Formats: sequence, C-alpha cells, structure tokens
Amino acid sequence: MSRHSLYLAEMDDFSPDVLQYLRTNFDVSLGSKRVPLKTILNSFDVFWFRLSHKIDRNVLDNASRCRYIVCPATGLDHIDEELCLSLGVQIISLRGEVEFLKEIRATAEHTLGLALALIRNIPDAVNHVKNGGWNRDLFRGTELYRKKVGIIGYGRLGCITAQYFHLFGCTVGYFDIEDRQHPDYEITQYSSLSELLQESDIVSIHVPLNNETRHMISLANLSQLKKNAVIINTSRGDIIDESALLEVLEKGKIGGAALDVLTGEPLIKTNPLVQYAANNSNLIITPHIGGNTYESFHKTEKFVAEKLVEKIKAAEKW
Repeated sequence: MSRHSLYLAEMDDFSPDVLQYLRTNFDVSLGSKRVPLKTILNSFDVFWFRLSHKIDRNVLDNASRCRYIVCPATGLDHIDEELCLSLGVQIISLRGEVEFLKEIRATAEHTLGLALALIRNIPDAVNHVKNGGWNRDLFRGTELYRKKVGIIGYGRLGCITAQYFHLFGCTVGYFDIEDRQHPDYEITQYSSLSELLQESDIVSIHVPLNNETRHMISLANLSQLKKNAVIINTSRGDIIDESALLEVLEKGKIGGAALDVLTGEPLIKTNPLVQYAANNSNLIITPHIGGNTYESFHKTEKFVAEKLVEKIKAAEKW
C-alpha cells in the first residue's frame, strides 16, 4: 500500500522526535502560508494543524482528498464536525482522552497566572519599571489567600484549577451540570450558576463551547457578580457575551477580567475588548497561550501522532 501524504501546517516549536516519527510513517510536507487551505485539503490525505485555521464548507467538500484532520486540542469549535462526519473525514484530537490529559496542566497553571497578574496589577507594574518608575503605591493589590473562588465547569481542567486555588488557601466552590466526584479537600458544590456568581470573589470558566454554553455568561449573569469580583476565561471566547463584559467593565460594576480567549480570534484588532484593554488596567488579555508550553506541545503531539497511526492501521489494515 502506498504511503499516506501528511501536511503539517504549523511548525513553530514542533517536537523534532514527533516529526521524525511522522516521517517514518507518512510522506510529510511542511506548511507554507502561500498555499491556500482548500488546495491543501484537495492534495493531502492528512491535514495536521493547531488553532490557526477554520475547517468549514469553504475549504472542505466532496472533492477534498483529505481523510484525516489532526488537531492536538480538546476544543474543536474551529472544525465543522458535522461536515467532516458527512464526508467521512475522521477528526483525530484530544477530546475525551481523560487519563492522558491529567498530565496536561498548562492551561490550569495559566489560569492561576492570570488571576495573580490581575489582582496584583503585574502588567502595569512591569511597564511602570520599564519606563523608569519605582512607585510601589500605585500597584497595591489583593491576595488570593482566603478568597472565594468559583469554578464554572468541574471537568478535568476545572478540577485541576480548583486544586491549585485550594493550595493558595482559597475557599473553592464549583458549578457543573454533571455530578462530579469530590476531591480529598473541602469544596462547595453550588446548586446553580447564579449562586456561584453571587458568592465568588474570583470566577474561573472551564466549560467547552457548544450551543448550551455560548454566551452563558450574559449581562444578567455578570450583573450578579460582586462589585470587586474578577472573572477569568481560559476556555473559549464565545462563552462570555463580550459586549456585556465590556459594559460592566466600563461602568465599574466588577473588579476586572482576565482573558486568554476571544470571539473571532485570531482576527482581534477591531475587537472592542482589545481596544478597551489598551487603556484600562481592569482587563488583561493574552493571545490564547494557556496550553502553549514546550512540555504540553511535545506530549500532546506525540500522543496524537500515535493515535493517528493506530486509527489508520485499524481502518485500512495499513
């Protein structure tokens, strides 16, 4: 049987060991920004990418040669899954890989980093020193210790994030639509999202994006937060109604927000939140770097590469 062709769209910090493994099993072509995505999908059996492309009917159709789409991520809102299913295109991802993902903790760590950066005014303090200043009184913040933290979504990442906040001495609670197992330490299970929002000093979002969670953090929900409460989103941008978030930030109705995700990313230059953050310290935004560590890239790329080979062998007696 002839070897499958694989197009590797994003090479930045790609694991050399995994690249060698792929070359052992596939005819690998490395990404070029000059090649249109539709042309790639019409020319290769396997398309491997991270988050920089959107797979929809504009690029994938009955004429496409591609049979396998590989994305080493859990969130797949940038891929039209129903379209792939109808065309017989398999999606190889990290969704549902619960045991493996327990070792991937970068996003949970980044959540804590965002919380600290926001409540301790770290970005502004760093810029202050870069500009020659040394006025510590401008940047007096608050502590994590004994703060009430509400975790929205108590799955893998929510659970890990809750554990990290607990280790900082926070009082942790969560809301989830599913019945989840409790950890060894004391944690509150809120009966509703409203209860969590009203009680928490810090709210952290860890739910997937779907029809039920899109804009689940609405103006009505944001209005239930305490005046000094902060909200952190390292999940997906569309989970928060961004116009509502901008409104409560502008009016000082909440303490602040820290975001690693935005609606429509990476096309964010005209996003009102980005424009607001440029001149206001109660909103900090990072460019979806939650899972962007050398360790997580290597581990997830290796896992997904092996999963791809296994899937092809099983499906095609390769």
